[in-house]
Amino acid sequence: MDGRGDPPMSSRHSNLKKSFKLGIRSLLTAFSKEDVEKAFPTITNSERESLYLMFVQVLKSLHENIEEEFESICQETEVGKTLDIIEQLVEEHNLDVLAADKTDIGGITEKILKAKKDEIQDLTSLLQKVDDYNNVMKARIESLKTSQDLSTADIVEQLRSWNGNFEKYHGSLNG
Repeated sequence: MDGRGDPPMSSRHSNLKKSFKLGIRSLLTAFSKEDVEKAFPTITNSERESLYLMFVQVLKSLHENIEEEFESICQETEVGKTLDIIEQLVEEHNLDVLAADKTDIGGITEKILKAKKDEIQDLTSLLQKVDDYNNVMKARIESLKTSQDLSTADIVEQLRSWNGNFEKYHGSLNG
């Protein structure tokens, strides 16, 4: 509860405020002494120090003003009530995935295992088809080699025959 007796903030409302404050803080403190030195190299160190301190005061004031304005807007638009209603509806309808994950881990595990087994079976089948294709190709290559060897032998025999005929013909012309 805050000091005014209001009901406690919902976690969503609290998270909104924390996120806003963190965002504002990081935006408003992103300027260092080194940045002042780089931005104003022509002024003296004491002037830069004074400028930096003044800058820090302005940032603090700006930070407070922004936070107050944010609070004012949240109250005017009843952000807290709206977030409370949203949180209540989410809880009633079990819509909050982060609050209670009731997913059936066993069911998911079964589905993943089945998918992996099916994938293994498909890959095994594909591997068998590739292996069968390789065997067919090896047999075809061997068949071609054998027929090529026979063809080569036939061609050599044919050449010898022609050579013999040529020698006979050539010898009869010379003789």
